[in-house]
Amino acid sequence: MREVPHDIQSRFLFWVAFSAFTIAACWTGHHHFFGVGYFRPVLATETRIFDIGEVLPDAVVEVELTITNGGWRSLQVAGVRTGCASCIRIVSFPTEPLRRNGTGQIRITFDSKSLSGKVRRSILILSNDPVHPVYSIMVDAVVRCEKEKEANGNE
Repeated sequence: MREVPHDIQSRFLFWVAFSAFTIAACWTGHHHFFGVGYFRPVLATETRIFDIGEVLPDAVVEVELTITNGGWRSLQVAGVRTGCASCIRIVSFPTEPLRRNGTGQIRITFDSKSLSGKVRRSILILSNDPVHPVYSIMVDAVVRCEKEKEANGNE
């Protein structure tokens, strides 16, 4: 039996290991060979800071946030959490998987009771995106104080 030279044997083992690594990386979606998110679900929004605008005191405003799956695999939203349970309430979020380039709506209510001035609160979206399993969105609002409300009411 003929002996294989050491350099050919080591090259062969290198290519076997490299191929196995490449296949595993492509299958799990943890790679950047073809661009970010080629084989995995990717949670995306138009903006990371959502501005509601000016809100009256003691008002409840309902808002819809649009999320998109920018990847190839289905995106599953596991849940949505808020940083302020008293001022932001989650009404609904997509429970069905979002297919490639699919969109879904997250509906929230913003309660301005006991808030005044410029307010920023966070919303956390939990999903199966392996790179960003917890996606943060900031919600901005300007709550007019009672003095401004009275001054504008007298005009």
